[in-house]
Order: sequence, then C-alpha cells, then structure tokens
Amino acid sequence: MEEKIKELIRKHEQYKLSGINLLASENRLSSSASAALASDLAGRYGNELYGGSRYAIEIYEETERAAKKLFGAKHVFIDPISGNICDLAVIFSFTKAGNKIAGIPKEGGGYPFGFKKFEREFYPLPVKDYVIDKSKLKENIFPLTLIASSTILFPHPLRELREKIKGVIAYDASHVLGLIAGGKFQQPLKEGADVMIGSTHKSFPGPQGGIVLANDDEIAEKISLYLKFDYEGGIALIDNPHLHRIASLGIVIEEMIKNGKRYAEQIVKNARALAKNLNDYLPIKFQEKNFTESHQILIDLPGERIKKIFKDLEKNHIFIDSFGRIGVAEATYMGMDEGDMEEISHFIKDAINGKNVRGDVSKFIMKFYA
Repeated sequence: MEEKIKELIRKHEQYKLSGINLLASENRLSSSASAALASDLAGRYGNELYGGSRYAIEIYEETERAAKKLFGAKHVFIDPISGNICDLAVIFSFTKAGNKIAGIPKEGGGYPFGFKKFEREFYPLPVKDYVIDKSKLKENIFPLTLIASSTILFPHPLRELREKIKGVIAYDASHVLGLIAGGKFQQPLKEGADVMIGSTHKSFPGPQGGIVLANDDEIAEKISLYLKFDYEGGIALIDNPHLHRIASLGIVIEEMIKNGKRYAEQIVKNARALAKNLNDYLPIKFQEKNFTESHQILIDLPGERIKKIFKDLEKNHIFIDSFGRIGVAEATYMGMDEGDMEEISHFIKDAINGKNVRGDVSKFIMKFYA
C-alpha cells in the first residue's frame, strides 16, 4: 500500500520550512516541545482512573504551576484543546440562550465567532482603528463582554471599559499571549478583565491549544464546570485534554519564564523594523503610531491588491495571509532581528515586482536552522 500521507508530510515540510513564514497566526516549536508531541504521551490518558498515569499527572500539575508563575494568575486551566474552546467555556459559564454578548465586530478586527449558532445575540462595541473607541463607550450591562481580536496592533482601553460596562469581561489574548507573557503588551487581568483566555500557538510559541486564566475564585469555579473532567457531574467541553500537548505546552512555558521578556521585546522591534522598511513601496497602516505595538503589521491597500500580493509572495515561499496581516512572531522565535527584517523587506519588494526570489529566500532561511 502506498504511504501517501507520509509523502505529503515530507512535501509539506520541505515546502513550508524552505520559506519565510510571516503568518500572524502561526509560530514554531522548539525541538524539545516538538519531541513532547511525538512522545508516548500521545494517545494516553492521565488521571487516577487509569493505571500508569503517575508521571502524566505530574506533568499536568507542573505545567499548571509553571503557567501560574508565568502569568501571575491564581487560577489556570490548561485543559482546552483550542482557543475556540476557551471562548465557548466563558460563553457557557456566564451567559444563557438569548443573552447579549458585547464584543468587537468582525469589521473592526474582531474574531468572527458564530454567536447565533449558540443562541446568543452579539452587541458590537464602538471601534476605531481596530481598538475599542473609549470616547464612544456608553454605560451598559452585559452578562459577558468578550474582547476577541483577530487584528490587534494596539492595546484595548480595558480600564475605561471596566468603568463603563458592568458584568464579566473576558479578554481573548490569542494573538498577543506571548507578548503578555513577556510583559510587552497590556496586562488584562490587572487592567479590568475578569478572565483571560487564548490559544497557545500564535505569538506564544507553543503547540495548538488553549489556556484560561483568572484570579477570582467564583469566576474560576464557574469556568471549571465546563473545562474540568467531571465523572460524577458529567463531562462538558473537555474529556481528554491531550497530554502530549500539555507536556509540550509546559516545556514552552518554562522557556518563556526564562527568555520570554527578551523574545517579546524583539517581536515588537522586528514588527516595527519590517513595517518601516516596507512602507516606502508597500504601504503599511498606522505609520503615525509607529505602526504597531504587537507582532502584527497591516498592509494598507484594497482587498484585491492584497490578495494578489499574497499570491505573488506565496509563489516565492514568503507566507502571509490573504487579509493583509503580516506577523513576525515565528521569525523572531527563530532568532531574526531588525537587520533580517530589512533583508526580508527586499525579498518582498522583489517578489511583488515579479522577480523570482525563491532561491534567495531558501538560502536566507536555512541560516536559522543551523
């Protein structure tokens, strides 16, 4: 029988790893974190109901302790297998069918969650330049305000939001979790959010998965009903939390405790350097604000132009998304600095102008695998 999947994996790795990945939603894993995903933990359970779980339980508990230390949070849930599960957890914990949930509209960079599919109504908050517009906030009460941004270049005014909006505020840090861990973005739990949730594979260089953090005991107790395995009361959103993922996450958390501040600082430096070098021939939004405070920069062109650029770059093994977001988290994690951003900007310019730079791109990226 032909081993088609193995061959496709080989082709994928040869293709993707020979290019410069500037996707805002992706990152790389260290070799240690990757090894954990391929360890014997894959496919195993890990609780007192299953024999042989001694070390699996210790891995879970140590990862939980490390996460509390990294983020300075009293309660941490590492069970979610995706950021979207984290969204569901807070929605089910604090709202009922028919309730209104306030948040950032898709048109303002918000995460396009399907609230209607879960019998919830969405109330759009005022947004300007992908940030909540505090000047237009009105006093209101919602059982849940979910701050979830797919396009996030600058911090949201959480303190002002807390003053105006009553009810639980959950901050989805999926894109900026690595920056928050390194102390280079806002600190949601200190600025008014009751809960911080997020995926662990964007600016945070971990495996695909999710995390939930809170300091309030009552808030945490409500969330635990949906995220913790409950044999007696009935299983909710999580049955098997995927121990190989948790082990991989734990390794990355330990890395971030040691190196996260330096990594986060370099991300912002790299994003601004790339934006500055590109802006002369590929307009980047928010020059007047130094382009960004996160890992993302945003192309300032109409959608059809962006899609053509997206395809032109892909042909040359430079990967961005079709929305015009460019992210530098993976490049930074691989060891690139401002000088490398200048070189990448030249590759992008040449590719947009029709030059074939695949060979140059491949030679460039191989320096960071040595």
